[in-house]
Amino acid sequence: LYLSLRNTGRYLDFNNFVVSEEDSYVESAWNSIYEVAVNATRVIEGGENLLEQFPGQEAQIKQLLGEAYALRSLAHFDLVRLFAQPYNFTADASHPGIPLITEINENEVSPSRNSVNEVYQHINSDLSTAVSLMTEANQDGRFSVNAAYALAARVALYEEENEQATTYSTNVIESSVFSLIPNERYMDLWSVDFNEETLMEVINTIADNAGTNGLGHFFDVTGYADALVTEDLVATYDESDVRLLAILEGSKPGAEEEAYFVNKFPNGTLHDDNIKILRLAEQYLIRAEAYAKTGQNELAQQDLQEVINRANPGAEEVSEVGNELVDRILLERRKELAFEGHRLFDLNRNKKGVSIDQGEGQVIEASYPNEKFILPIPLSELNANPQIGPQNPGF
Repeated sequence: LYLSLRNTGRYLDFNNFVVSEEDSYVESAWNSIYEVAVNATRVIEGGENLLEQFPGQEAQIKQLLGEAYALRSLAHFDLVRLFAQPYNFTADASHPGIPLITEINENEVSPSRNSVNEVYQHINSDLSTAVSLMTEANQDGRFSVNAAYALAARVALYEEENEQATTYSTNVIESSVFSLIPNERYMDLWSVDFNEETLMEVINTIADNAGTNGLGHFFDVTGYADALVTEDLVATYDESDVRLLAILEGSKPGAEEEAYFVNKFPNGTLHDDNIKILRLAEQYLIRAEAYAKTGQNELAQQDLQEVINRANPGAEEVSEVGNELVDRILLERRKELAFEGHRLFDLNRNKKGVSIDQGEGQVIEASYPNEKFILPIPLSELNANPQIGPQNPGF
């Protein structure tokens, strides 16, 4: 994506690669995600007390507890991805991560940052607990056993624990609960809530509707259409690739005469779509990458082909092996998971540089390793918490 010539000023500093510790979006992300971690911890502490008081409702309480553990792991995972360098940035992942929330203290606290290794250990522990507590295989808009396994597969891939990533993704793929939406119904993936491919999505009810601050309004040509799709991305798809339906071609009044618009939020300005967090296609791509990085080329090719064939049934057979196969998988992740929040993390964890397309032929080339591939600790947190430690380098 890049910002349109006519925009509302949102994310300008991100587009120009000059984000600062005073950025309001950075502060909002930090506070909002920690609110999830804190609330999940409250549920966990309260739920464990309920187990003693209501022994006849043990299964239901454990299911809810498991969901809370999964939500806390997702919150910590997103925080450590955003505010810390990837797991493999240092040999033992000892570099600074983010503060972990593991208990509720009614007194004011000033937590220090845990190492990235400690954060991932806690994420994995929470996910293991979540799986052991939950019994539901699938739930609309809530965590289930399979959704927790799917998140665990994503986490393992980031840790380069490829055998674990393979195991967890296989649990989901072979569960027989989910299936890839067929080619002819591809747009159902985005327009139909709780479809057969989605493992976890955030429900946006009428009460939740963010209106002009929603993603649909942000992307739709009848709204702001602030962020447009790069021509570079569009060029990666074959003409017969059904995923082009998730990109609309047109013009933006008063700005770009030729533009591409995101269509993964088809309600546009009418009502916020549910946001897909985990889906089956990603699990095939996770397993493909894990197989490829452990030298199991044929198995990796098969999983990659599943995703390619859904998008373009007439596509050629995958023939790459080794590093070329890994690169092909990363390209397919770019195409399949576009606008879903994966690309920067995929490049950073694979120690690759980033080309920041600003439109009109303007590109910022940023090489790995890069201090600006992650966000700064918000200035408000630095001022309020003397234990948070030094700011991330480069800010």
